[in-house]
Amino acid sequence: MWTKIYKNIVIDFSKVTLLLISFVLLFSFYHSKNFNLDASSDALLLEGDEDLKYLREINDRYGSKDFLVLTYSPVSSFTEKETILNLQLLKSKIEKLTWVDSVITIIDVPLLKSTDEGLMDRLKNYKTLAYPEIDRERGFEEILNSPIYKDYVISKDGKTSGIVVYLKKDQRLAEYIKIKDKFYNQLISQGLTKDEKNNYKNFLKEYEDYKNLYNLRNHQNITEIRDVIKKYGESAKIHLGGIPMIADDMMSFIKSDIIVFGIGVFVFIVLTLWLIFRDIKWVLMPLLGCSTSVIIMIGLLGLIGWKVTVISSNFIALMLILNMAMNIHVTVRFLQLKKEFPQLSKENAVLEASKKMMLPILYTVLTTICAFLSLVFSGIKPIIDFGWMMTLGLTVSLIVTFILLPTLLNIFAAENEIKIKSTEKSFVTSILASIAKNNTKLILTITIFIILASIIGISKLQVENSFIKYFDKKTEIYKGMKKIDEQLGGTTPLNIILKFPTKSKKIENDDEFSEWDEDIENNEEKSKYWFTRDKMDKILKVHDYLDSLPEFEKF
Repeated sequence: MWTKIYKNIVIDFSKVTLLLISFVLLFSFYHSKNFNLDASSDALLLEGDEDLKYLREINDRYGSKDFLVLTYSPVSSFTEKETILNLQLLKSKIEKLTWVDSVITIIDVPLLKSTDEGLMDRLKNYKTLAYPEIDRERGFEEILNSPIYKDYVISKDGKTSGIVVYLKKDQRLAEYIKIKDKFYNQLISQGLTKDEKNNYKNFLKEYEDYKNLYNLRNHQNITEIRDVIKKYGESAKIHLGGIPMIADDMMSFIKSDIIVFGIGVFVFIVLTLWLIFRDIKWVLMPLLGCSTSVIIMIGLLGLIGWKVTVISSNFIALMLILNMAMNIHVTVRFLQLKKEFPQLSKENAVLEASKKMMLPILYTVLTTICAFLSLVFSGIKPIIDFGWMMTLGLTVSLIVTFILLPTLLNIFAAENEIKIKSTEKSFVTSILASIAKNNTKLILTITIFIILASIIGISKLQVENSFIKYFDKKTEIYKGMKKIDEQLGGTTPLNIILKFPTKSKKIENDDEFSEWDEDIENNEEKSKYWFTRDKMDKILKVHDYLDSLPEFEKF
């Protein structure tokens, strides 16, 4: 029955089928404009993740700003007048950028030991390296030896300083995130009504549109600050870092990878098809099938608003390769049938080729889908998305292979055309067969050895979670983060939140501060006073413990 239906639709009405596929292709082209990339933190974490939820709660409570970090290594010393002037000019230029909130540099660090004034005067009217009357050598030594500034504001060797650029908070984006979380929490806890679901759907579209606008503005901002930095490249070696810059560069990397891998795989497919068939017609038909699958997939992703991440960006290359294999198998089988049975009509040859190859290709696709579906059980959102994306892509490839390619074969292939070489006397095949036949025991021994070695190797596998190693050493991301990691305290901070109980036990003490502590505890506004002796002791214990761990360079 299925054979008859397939014949009536695909074979007997090939031109109509081709026309319908053309409409689907145009539809996919139209929606491909909505095909977007995503390198934000939202793309890395599952919706409803408890850690993400807590992070947003903490950021909302204590306030947080996005920031960029510049490593500044001047040609001359930080005590030189020229260096100070260049830093002042650089800071001034960056501060004038409309999206910048504030800029902190080494010339903003208060100096308390570099003058002979009284302590209160120094505290009230503190000086910095930018002040002409300051002893810069003495001031720089103060900064260099300070436990607060060393390894953060200034490197140990005193040759590199950090510049922190705080960005203005996007209140609208923050509000969008709050609304999104509210919708999601309601969806999980009690569900949404029909009207609420429609509102949620419309909101998500609005949210995604604004995120795209936000990413565009971020790209413009990064380009703008890089233009500023270039002007001071002669007087100092400057590297740019920070999450906004990394997110923007990763977007560029994804776009570049899609283009490079896409073109590379495309060329590989063309060469492979030419080596197999040596005829432009038999190159174009499978190639058209591969290209159609990818275009339809991109259109589907654009239609449903499914964004591509760093991990899933190589789905195009994988789809092209897997789809090429399907198309080659069907094409070769068609040509073999025409060679073995010259009296067989073109239509019947196409039908038989499709029938013969359907189950083998279907089983191959299903096993491959199972492999990619295993990624769905990961706890990392981009990996889960990649698993579903490849599952959908393989399904599309399977459908297109058995609809478009037979249609093309039926329309464009000549009735008695045979374009396949005999493999009976293949030199490579003969050698491999001879080796396998005459060295059975040796091959089995080597195989067992390789399996055992692989098992040992598997037991020694290590997980690499260093973000810096994701990038090429030539990229600015790598150079900037490496500089910060090695000389300015690192790029991976760890924030510790201490929660104290509302009612704390009375602690008996006899020291001179006990009476003061009791007054605070009895105060009606005691919630304002977190710095009681008991709490400070606990904070100090936590600090000392973390400081003793070898994983922390400095706490």
